[in-house]
Amino acid sequence: MKLRITILAAAILTASAAHAAVSPQEAAELGKTLTPWGAEIAGNAAGTIPAYTGGLPTSTNPPGFKPDSGFWANPYADDKPLFVIDATNVEQYADQLSESTKELIKRFPDTYKVTVYPSRRSANYPDWVNDNSIANATRCKTIEDGLAVQGCFGGIPFPIPKTGNEVVWNAQLAYIGASFLTSAQGWYVDAKGSKVLTGGINNRGDYQYYNKELDLEKFESSGVFNRAQLNVYTSPARNVGEGNLQKFYANPIKNPNATWAYSPGQRRVRRAPDAEYDFPVSTSGGSMLYDEIYMYSGKQDRYDIKYLGKKEMIIPYNNYDWMQASPDELLTGPHPNADVMRWELHRVHVVELTLKPGMRHVQPKRRLYYDEDMPSTGMSDAWDASGKLAKGIYTPSWQMYDKQIPHGSGAWTYDFATGVYYHSSILGGSKGLIMYDKLQPVSYFTPESMARQSQR
Repeated sequence: MKLRITILAAAILTASAAHAAVSPQEAAELGKTLTPWGAEIAGNAAGTIPAYTGGLPTSTNPPGFKPDSGFWANPYADDKPLFVIDATNVEQYADQLSESTKELIKRFPDTYKVTVYPSRRSANYPDWVNDNSIANATRCKTIEDGLAVQGCFGGIPFPIPKTGNEVVWNAQLAYIGASFLTSAQGWYVDAKGSKVLTGGINNRGDYQYYNKELDLEKFESSGVFNRAQLNVYTSPARNVGEGNLQKFYANPIKNPNATWAYSPGQRRVRRAPDAEYDFPVSTSGGSMLYDEIYMYSGKQDRYDIKYLGKKEMIIPYNNYDWMQASPDELLTGPHPNADVMRWELHRVHVVELTLKPGMRHVQPKRRLYYDEDMPSTGMSDAWDASGKLAKGIYTPSWQMYDKQIPHGSGAWTYDFATGVYYHSSILGGSKGLIMYDKLQPVSYFTPESMARQSQR
């Protein structure tokens, strides 16, 4: 695939034992030609991607918006589609679509489509995060052959990424709020369109990496996790009371990432050492792997990760309607309801993952597309050992305008071998997403605490 590489990303480097931060001269462009998190401020030459002008302000208040309700009303509800991509014109836009998107259109020529709207650069970050992103540019570096980071805190770690590992770290340490409670549902849909509720989940998540009561020195000296999630299952009946806890670290070589599971039948917490890499997520019916959560999750040691630069691509974006839709509205057949998804043209960072010699994974090749303004969102393709397209993942974006939080939720995965798709987090019909200003005590995210929370 031919990539249109921008000047910023023209130098393609591979990760080394320790990759240094960028020079002060490069970092000086942050806030000038680049946003504090490293996106190009200018629009594209064609005028189809606008210049960045500050994103959605905190005063945004579209009809139907209720602060702290767990949902955000669509501020772009009056936008009209620019065009629709379907089986009749997909080749015209092929270079701007992921392989999975093109395959879905091919597989479902009568029902799957991509409705493209005006591109809206809605991302807006708090000043504290912007200041730390700028500081990270000259203090943050990868160590352990790109598998860990050092000198990073409170912002995008690599606003001017040079390697594939740095791009992936940007996604894994992206700002999506410091503390939140998600009430959502996971659904499995078979090739015939029959859907099954696999899990109602209350997910409490904290990012100590974005704890304003810390600074870089306190964060690194404490050895505390950068992200922790405690999940308690509320449905279906067979799963009620189950729980799991995950912790992720900035240096998973020194402090290994860890997962625990609680079984109410046994009233026992167990370490889950298999819950990583290509081990299937149980509530997905085997359709999602642990390292596919957030498109790519966990350690990066099984792949050579190459940065291919930036490219203009049509991706799910500003999906407020998708975020609020119920399972019955989204899961309408053998693929998600294409009428609900909003697509826009944006610049994305492209990284390609190739399985290292001697390593094992059911997906030896993957390609990830991360948005330049909201680096935790985008889409991905994966191929199996025979070279066939195996999986497509989409993480739609939307801005929590009153909170200054760029977010991605409502991710879904399509398995091309089985025709199964899995929606991991449907907010509509649940309590949505509640954001908190204050983090939980670190002791909240322990196996003992998980057992107590799950028993309630």
